[in-house]
Amino acid sequence: MRRHILLAAFAACLPVPASCQQVSVPPPLPAVFAGGVRTVADLPYRRIEGETLALDLYLPPPGNDLHPAIVFVHGGGFVTGHTRMMGAATDFPARLAALAARGYVVASIQYRLAPRVHFPGQVRDAKAAIAWLRDHAGKYGIDPTRVAIWGSSAGGTIAATVGTTCGIALFEPEDAALPPGKTCVQAVADWFGPIAMDGQVLGATYLGCVTGEPCDERRRSASPATYVKKGAPPFLLLHGDSDKLVPLDQSGQFAGVLRAAGVDTSLEIVAGAEHGLKATDRARQQSILDHAMDTLWSFLDRTIGPSSRRNDRPATGRK
Repeated sequence: MRRHILLAAFAACLPVPASCQQVSVPPPLPAVFAGGVRTVADLPYRRIEGETLALDLYLPPPGNDLHPAIVFVHGGGFVTGHTRMMGAATDFPARLAALAARGYVVASIQYRLAPRVHFPGQVRDAKAAIAWLRDHAGKYGIDPTRVAIWGSSAGGTIAATVGTTCGIALFEPEDAALPPGKTCVQAVADWFGPIAMDGQVLGATYLGCVTGEPCDERRRSASPATYVKKGAPPFLLLHGDSDKLVPLDQSGQFAGVLRAAGVDTSLEIVAGAEHGLKATDRARQQSILDHAMDTLWSFLDRTIGPSSRRNDRPATGRK
């Protein structure tokens, strides 16, 4: 019962910015950041059902090398959120720019929100963004063989689902016939995303379940754990041990499923972090965010970044 209440609150999106990222006016995106990073704001990547979806692009300093790409998927209970917001990070665009300064092309994406659009529409949007990046790889200096997806909260669920559903037709963008592998990724970072789809409000908003009707099959279909198999890309799961909105054991159990299938899996438990990596102490919160970003960079470095090349890892990131 407690888990149902927590996930219902998550899906209903409590009016706390650090948890649900409700914003009335999107924060502006500077055109340049330190380290020679350039940005392109609100770049359209998909037109579907009368809605234009856009992304913010963070580009490394110009050079001759091709760069690995990271797709970020925001949280917000599947019903709200923004490309320039992530939990407790008040300076999130600067943190994305810092990744770009390390040599990554970063795309922070919009996706269709519930309850107007239900699962699997959000996953299809994320995959459409991945395909768009590969289509524009030459223009933006992207290495199409090294693409990662990273999401927080609801975005973590979407990212994890993208990572476990390579080649599954249900999740492919519904308005395009794409060649095999076009929407697959080589690494996945899921930050405190719900894995068990067992909340009533979550079922109604994200899954479109009708009260009083069976929804077990849809809940099973929406869990990224359903599709885990050998050969999935490496996963980083990051979760605060004080998260009262999405229980820590969801990431723990998901890590167990991934490891049982032989998937390269890292589980990082962040001491003192609430949902969205929020902490009651401001200094502690900054330390938590710094640690989380360092953990992310180390994971990306070894899976799609410089270390993956030095160690002569397979370009696909598959085991």
